Amino acid sequence: MIITFPYYDPTGKYNEAFKRQMPTLKSAFGAICLSVVPPTAEENASFARYLEEQGCFMFHNAADAPYGTHSREALRLALEHAQPQQSIFFGFEHRILFALDTHWQGSFLEDLKTWQANECVIFERSRTAWDTHPANFREIEQMVSRMFEFMHGQFIDLMPCAYIFSHSTANVILNHSISASTEVWGEWVLLAIKNGIPMTRREADWLAWKDPYWKHIEPGRLKHMRESSQQETIKRIKMNIPTMLMLTEERFRYLEMSND
Repeated sequence: MIITFPYYDPTGKYNEAFKRQMPTLKSAFGAICLSVVPPTAEENASFARYLEEQGCFMFHNAADAPYGTHSREALRLALEHAQPQQSIFFGFEHRILFALDTHWQGSFLEDLKTWQANECVIFERSRTAWDTHPANFREIEQMVSRMFEFMHGQFIDLMPCAYIFSHSTANVILNHSISASTEVWGEWVLLAIKNGIPMTRREADWLAWKDPYWKHIEPGRLKHMRESSQQETIKRIKMNIPTMLMLTEERFRYLEMSND
């Protein structure tokens, strides 16, 4: 399996964890592909060079490239280095390193091993994982899932945190993905449904809230701070509005849902 993700870390916040987990990443994955998001390459240049020296493959995004492009280029880079029989794991740096750097490492790697042969796997937060998140995060994201359920009859996470794609599935998604912003991650789910790709949905405890770990703040305290912050709630609404609007696009108005 190949691992790929958008790489945004201009301050070097994840450098030490990345170094600690490099042996595990190398042993678990056939290639490590990074879609470098400016200004990471400039402000964290020495560590970016270290990653290249470790054998990581990098694509450098243009300064004005949006979220959607960052993610598509990560997937495109993985396809360039994947054999047809290799699957691709797409995730996010802070969640991947959190899972590897904590007690979740075993279940994380075991899930990838278990499901790597599937055409398309969407890893959704389990109830246990959601319970670690602030309530405003959960409620706002699940409003989008409820909208999808109203339209198509199933409650599906349209802001997933991790995916496994077969080589052919990744090609299909890249050939049809056009979304510019944070809705791109939900777009990939909808494209899999629209193109009749067999989709496996797995709930994962290892998708627990990672912010307290990286901010070194007691989880209950940080959770309360985020839940009582109107600014944080507005941020979450703005992140999810593009996905809500995407559901109204003509290309996704009529989807045939599997009963699996």
